[in-house]
Amino acid sequence: ASVPMTNNYPYGYENHESLGIERSTATAVKKDQPSSILRHDSKETFSIGPIDREKSGMPSRKWQKDAPATFAPALTQYFNAMENLASVLFRGLALALQLDDSSWFLNEGRFDEGHQCALRILNYPHLEYEEEEGPKKVHIRAGAHTDYGAMTILKSGGPGLQLQLSSSKSNGVASTVDDTAWIDVPHLSDAFIINLGDLMQRWTNDKWRSTLHRVIAVADDCGTDQKNNNDNIPIVFQSVRRQSIAFFVNMNGNANIVPFDTCIDDEHPSQYDAVKASDYLIKRHAQSMGNAT
Repeated sequence: ASVPMTNNYPYGYENHESLGIERSTATAVKKDQPSSILRHDSKETFSIGPIDREKSGMPSRKWQKDAPATFAPALTQYFNAMENLASVLFRGLALALQLDDSSWFLNEGRFDEGHQCALRILNYPHLEYEEEEGPKKVHIRAGAHTDYGAMTILKSGGPGLQLQLSSSKSNGVASTVDDTAWIDVPHLSDAFIINLGDLMQRWTNDKWRSTLHRVIAVADDCGTDQKNNNDNIPIVFQSVRRQSIAFFVNMNGNANIVPFDTCIDDEHPSQYDAVKASDYLIKRHAQSMGNAT
């Protein structure tokens, strides 16, 4: 049985998140499942948070009881490695921003053992689309969105990630999406992708932008004579299963996010009020689950 996510934040199994405004009206045929209209992102996830519940203030990790014996140790080891990598990246970001202290992000309760990071493994299932949809339609696996925290460390399992360099967005969610402006992110099998998040954009007063991105289904070879097993309907588009691992670098819950003085001047007045990191995190998560606006 799947372990459900909590109402407070996504730890456990989830399969009905809606990240962006895009919606597919296609009739999708997941293998061994009946056709249905896609109303949520076409993916399923399993997530864990910090091991120290007391310091982070986040829910305990929830593990599948029937998972392989190596499942929890493997995710825990990966989580720990990403914590260390995030600390290194924060030092690099501080140097790039010319902050007085290269450890600025790691000091004064901003990012330490009380952080609220989340590790999420994602499964994008095999998809097939019927002839009426047409082979050139864009099929969305994860809607256009920006990430909530300081940055995200992504290990991609295949092509399909796209980003947009400029767009109109509200509260981190794209309000208008120009389908001609998406750029394919090259897939490198032995590399990480680093996305800046909303908190870094707020810190830098829009000097650094949170990366608007989405995941689409990439077409695989599909012969015109291929049929849906149930209805004998021609299949003109199919995309194989895709998996990835995302480490969302979230700050300590009480970290105060306010634009740097060095990013504010007469030509660039402050664009953001101060916000507590955990308040912003929970608000954005609630929006993605359809619980708030």
